[in-house]
Amino acid sequence: MDNKKNTNNKKTPAKKHKKKRVPNFGRIIPWALGLLIVLGIIVFFIRIAVWDHGIEYIITKEDLDNIVLDTRDNVVLMPPSKLPDQTYDGKTTVLVLGNDSYFEGKDDNSGIIDYMESDIPDVEFINCCLPGSALNSYNLEEKSPSVCPEDYFTLFWLAFDITWNDFTRQEEALMYLDPLQYDTSRYQEVVRTLESLDLASVDVVMFCYDGHDYRNGRLPINFVGENAQTENIESLLGSLYTSVYLFNTYNPNIQYVYVSPAFCYGIDGNGEKVSCAMLDTGNGTIAETFNAANMVRDYYGISYIDMYSGVEVNEENADEYLEDDGITPNKKARRMMADRLVKLLNDRFVDRSSSDTK
Repeated sequence: MDNKKNTNNKKTPAKKHKKKRVPNFGRIIPWALGLLIVLGIIVFFIRIAVWDHGIEYIITKEDLDNIVLDTRDNVVLMPPSKLPDQTYDGKTTVLVLGNDSYFEGKDDNSGIIDYMESDIPDVEFINCCLPGSALNSYNLEEKSPSVCPEDYFTLFWLAFDITWNDFTRQEEALMYLDPLQYDTSRYQEVVRTLESLDLASVDVVMFCYDGHDYRNGRLPINFVGENAQTENIESLLGSLYTSVYLFNTYNPNIQYVYVSPAFCYGIDGNGEKVSCAMLDTGNGTIAETFNAANMVRDYYGISYIDMYSGVEVNEENADEYLEDDGITPNKKARRMMADRLVKLLNDRFVDRSSSDTK
């Protein structure tokens, strides 16, 4: 027997299995993200380089009409057709109390109220704006007209004497107003107008005071003392609140519109003009004025029209729209301000059928 091993029966070695390679996502993902970011940056700069290259884009009037500015408007007026028959005589009468900006241009019918009268002929505007007057009262307690005659042409005292139909204080104050500082003939004209006013026929009262109170450092809100916020007539909030209260006691159907000041300049200690959005004239910037007027809405349904943000008058273009004093709007600005008021109030002022009324 052959004991030699059969060399042909050698065992075949076992097959080795290849190990699968698993991607190293920890390294791949950061590289992929980095590549995407680089490609995105390249595409961005290429797009910027060719974006509307050589094309001039002109803003049309239609574009401007469609621009919605970031304003704080809150118009809550009741359209005449929605008013009860016993409270509406078919004609909308609007009493306007204000100062310089809403009187400027009256001599040649280019004032803000003049433009509104032309654009809304169905409305009777009684323009009692007084150049040089103030919204805030000068004194908390009553002073003699001989001591402080200008006080009796501020909002509170006008409202007080309108509701009592007694203008004895104004008549006396006229004798002491400085004719070199005030247009006394205009003041006399307004007193005559108010003496003949039938407050029962007034549908809307508009408060149209510009930034003079801010510029002179007058108080927007008084936080000291009980009821000081609403009853201190030296503050804007107190003057508005008490005036509306007085009108309401006589005619509770009157509706109210407060028009905020437009952009103006404050005057710093060096006599330089500084943006009202930046300069604190003693009681904050002009934004404090807006906040004070907005607070009145907590007590009464007063419409608020933001003229500061609602027209294109700002620090960059103010020289194009304001007179040299940095606060009085020129003819172009007055037209723009009137257009804004007409656009917001036209449908509310004009009596229309219920199907056309908002």
